[in-house]
Amino acid sequence: MHKPSTPTSISLFSSGGIGDFGLKQAGFRTLATAELLPKRLEIQRLNNIADDDSGYICGDLNNPQVLNKVLSQAEKHTSTTGQPVTLVTATPPCQGMSVANHKKSDELARNSLVVRSIEIVSSVQPLVFVFENVPAFLKTECTGSDGVNRPIEAEIERTLGKDYEYYSRTLQLHQFGSPSSRKRSITIGVRNDVLWATPLDLFPSESPASSLEELIGHLKPLGNPQEFDREDIWHAFRPYKEHMRSWISATPEGESAFDNEDSANRPHRIINGVRVDNVRKNGDKYRRVPWDSIPPCVHTRNDILASQNTVHPRDDRVFSIRELMLMMGLTEDFQWVSDLEVQAAVTDEDIQKLLKRHAPNIRQCLGEGVPAPIFRKIGENIVNHLLSQSTIKSGRVKRNPLSAPITTAQKAAYTEIDANRKKANAAYYTQPLPAFAVLKRVWQGVRETNKNIKVLEPSVGSGVFVTVLSQLIDKESVDLTVVDIDSIAIRNIKCLSAEVRNKFSNIQSINENYLNIDFESPFDFAIGNPPFGRGPKSENAKWGDSFEIADQFFRKTITEAEKVALVFPKAILHSQGYQNLRDALLDKGDLHSILDFGELAFPDAKVETIGIHLQKISTNDSVFIKSWPLNRARQVQQSYIADPSFPSWVIYRDSKFDHVIENSKTGRLSAWRDRSLSRKKGTKTGPYVVFRGKNVGTDGFIVRSSEDYRVDQQLGEAVRTKVDSLSGNVRLLVPNLSYYPRAVEFPNDPMAIPEGSCAVLYGDLRPDEAKRVVKFASTSAYSDFYRIACNFATRSINVDQCLAFWWVVPNDELVTNAI
Repeated sequence: MHKPSTPTSISLFSSGGIGDFGLKQAGFRTLATAELLPKRLEIQRLNNIADDDSGYICGDLNNPQVLNKVLSQAEKHTSTTGQPVTLVTATPPCQGMSVANHKKSDELARNSLVVRSIEIVSSVQPLVFVFENVPAFLKTECTGSDGVNRPIEAEIERTLGKDYEYYSRTLQLHQFGSPSSRKRSITIGVRNDVLWATPLDLFPSESPASSLEELIGHLKPLGNPQEFDREDIWHAFRPYKEHMRSWISATPEGESAFDNEDSANRPHRIINGVRVDNVRKNGDKYRRVPWDSIPPCVHTRNDILASQNTVHPRDDRVFSIRELMLMMGLTEDFQWVSDLEVQAAVTDEDIQKLLKRHAPNIRQCLGEGVPAPIFRKIGENIVNHLLSQSTIKSGRVKRNPLSAPITTAQKAAYTEIDANRKKANAAYYTQPLPAFAVLKRVWQGVRETNKNIKVLEPSVGSGVFVTVLSQLIDKESVDLTVVDIDSIAIRNIKCLSAEVRNKFSNIQSINENYLNIDFESPFDFAIGNPPFGRGPKSENAKWGDSFEIADQFFRKTITEAEKVALVFPKAILHSQGYQNLRDALLDKGDLHSILDFGELAFPDAKVETIGIHLQKISTNDSVFIKSWPLNRARQVQQSYIADPSFPSWVIYRDSKFDHVIENSKTGRLSAWRDRSLSRKKGTKTGPYVVFRGKNVGTDGFIVRSSEDYRVDQQLGEAVRTKVDSLSGNVRLLVPNLSYYPRAVEFPNDPMAIPEGSCAVLYGDLRPDEAKRVVKFASTSAYSDFYRIACNFATRSINVDQCLAFWWVVPNDELVTNAI
C-alpha cells in the first residue's frame, strides 16, 4: 500500500496553458496537453507546462491519431507508476454557445468537440474531471458518440454517469479567486471509488476580488497609441485609428462613447461624406471601465475599442497585455516568448515588431483561458481533500483510515464513536460521496422551487447529510429539522461550524426517538441514513409490523415528506422481510432513483446498501438505476423492475432475464431453512447426518466431506419432523447465501437433515420437472439469471419465500440450450 505520487493532469483544448499554469502552481505534473494551434503550444513549452516534449500534442482531437497520443500518455503513466491519472481538464471551444457571438451559424460540429473530452475521460478514468465553459454549456446540443444529437449535459450523463458522481455550477469567478469578472459553468466529477471526497469539496472557495484600481492602478499610464512601458514590454496596447481617439477621450469613467453628448464623439463612419452612426449592440462597447468596479471579463477580442469592456478607466486605450495578465491571475514569471527573442528586441522599432508578431495570439490566449487562480484552487482542493487521504492497494485507490479528515463532511463521516453508542443506536455513518449521490438527486427536484424548502433528517447521526446539503444550498431558503435519539449527536449538530449552519434559514434540533414524534406540517423532502438495527414494533404497529427500525423509519418519512431519499439495507429489494414495505412504498409514491452502493456506503461496516429515492408525485414511470459494484447506470421503467407479478424488485432485469422467465414457470416452490443446528452441537456418532451447503454439488450430486458432522437423536428428530411436514412431493436441497446456485434432490435417507447453510425447496412437481430444475440450476445461464434475481447482492441473499420464487421450472428447450 502506498500513497499516490505527485498529482497529474491531462489538459484538453488547452490554448496557451493559462489554467494549466494554475495547476502547476498547485503542484500538478501535466502528462499531456492537447491544442490545435502550434503557436499556443509553444507558449506552454516556454512555461514548462508538460513533463516532456511528448506531452505537447498538437492537432485536432477529432483525428484518431491525435486522440490516441493523449491516451498513450495516460497509459504510459499508469503502466509505469501504477498510479491513476489524477485529473483531466477540458475547455472545449465555446463560440457556438457564447452570448457574445453574434455571428453564430451551424456550430453543432464545434460544440461536439466536447464529446472527445468525454470519451477521453471515459477511457483514461482519472480520479477527477473538470469541464469549464460558458454558462450555456450544459444545455447546448452536441452530437453524441452514438451519432444522436442531445444536450451536452445528457451526453455527460450517458457516458460518464456510471463511473462518476459529478456536479455543475455556474459561478461568477471573481467571487471565487479570479481577479476579474467571468461567468462560467464548471462541472466537476469524482470517480465512484473516491468515497471520501465529493465534487462539492473540490470547487474553489469564495474569495472576493479587488477593484480594478487595486489590481492595475500601480502600472505606468500610457498616452499615445504607440506608447509602451520600456521596463515592461507587455504593458502595451494595440494602436487604433487617430480619429477614434476623441470618442474615447470624451467618454467619462463608467460611461460608453455611445452616450457622449457631442455626436462627433460617438462611434460612427463617414460614407460618401455622410456621417453614419455605428449600431449599438451591447451596452458595454466603447465603455470606459470604472476604477472602483470589479475588473471586467477578458474576451478574445480584447484588443479593440469596440469590444466589451476593453477601455481603460483613465488612458485613451484598451487594456494592455500586462493588465489583462493580472486580470487572469498570471504572475510575472509567465512567459509569452523566449528570453532570447526579448533580449534581441533592442530598439523601440524591434519591440513594436515583436508586439505586432505576438500580441494577437497572446490576447486570444488570454481571452480563451481559464483564470489561473481558479484551476490553482481546484488543484489545491484535489491535493488537500482527496489525494492527501488516499492510498493505492492492488491497483485500487482507497482512503487511508489513518489519515486525518479535512472537510466538514469527512470529519462527520469518519468521526470516532464509542462502541457502546454505536451498538445501542445502530450508528453507521455514510461516506461523503454516497451521501452526495443520494442528496444530489433529491435536491435537483426541489431546488428550482421559489418557496422556502423544508427538510427533515430523522436520524442525523454525525451530520454527514447536513454538511453535504449545506454545500448544495446556493440562494435557496432552507429550513432544516434534525432528529436523533442520541443526545451527543444533537449536541454535535448544534456545534457545527458557522459555515454550515449559516446556509440554513433555520435549524430545529430534536433529541427524541423519531418514531414517537408527530409533525404538524409536511416536509419537502426527508434525507438520511436510518438505524439498521432491530427494535420493538412501534406503538399499535403504527409504522408497520416489522422489527427492523429502518423499515419503520421509511414508512413514517413517506407520510411526512413529498420526497424521501435514504441510504437503506439492500435487502429491501428482494428480502421477504421487506416485502410488505415494498408494497407500502409503491402505494404511497413512485421510485425516482436507486443507487446500489454494494458495501461501500459505510467506512467501517460490511453492510450492503442502496440509496433509494421515492417521491409522491411523479411525472413519468422512469427510474434511474446506478451500480457502484458493477459500474452501470441506466434509466428504466418502474413497472419493469418493480413488476407487480413479482414478489421482489429486480433492478438489473434485462432481456436475458426475461428470456428465462418466458420459458419457465415461477413460484412453484417454497423455501424452508433450519435455524437450530450448528457444528457446535454436532457429534461424531449421532444417528442423524447433517447436510450443509457445501454438500450440494454441481450436476445434481451430493458431495461428502471430512468436515461433515452428525447430531444426536433429540436434535435430529425435531429437524427431520419439520422436513417431513413440508407440503408437496418434492424436496430439493440448495445452498443458502450463495450466488453460485445449484440443487440436489433431498437425500432419500430418513436420517438426513439440513442445517441453515442450505435451504429446502419444496412443492408439487412432476418427476421430469424436478429433474429439469436440478439440471438447469447448475448451468451458467441459471447462475446469471439468479444473480439478477438477487440484484447482484453478496450478503443479503438468504433463500426465503421471495427468492424461492426465482427457482424456476424451465421448459425442455431452455435446459437443452443452457447445458
